[in-house]
Amino acid sequence: MHVDVGELIRKCRKKAKLSQEAFAELMHTTQSTISRIEQNIIACEVNFLARTAAITNSQDTVVAALFSADAAMQFLQTVPMFIGGGIFNWIM
Repeated sequence: MHVDVGELIRKCRKKAKLSQEAFAELMHTTQSTISRIEQNIIACEVNFLARTAAITNSQDTVVAALFSADAAMQFLQTVPMFIGGGIFNWIM
């Protein structure tokens, strides 16, 4: 699964009805930097994404994107390889 971080940040910003300029000011950066992050020209650190979620009140959007049903299914299919499936048999 691939999360488009630039698109995710753009969605959060738009959900909060912020222009790139206003968002950049809240994030203590430039409008140009926000534009380049949203276009995936430059990468951002995880703390930038966390601050984006907090500032735009979009924690639900970020969590949904990072922990989608596809990601959860992929995780559940992978975990038994590491623990032998025993814990899943115990839970079930």
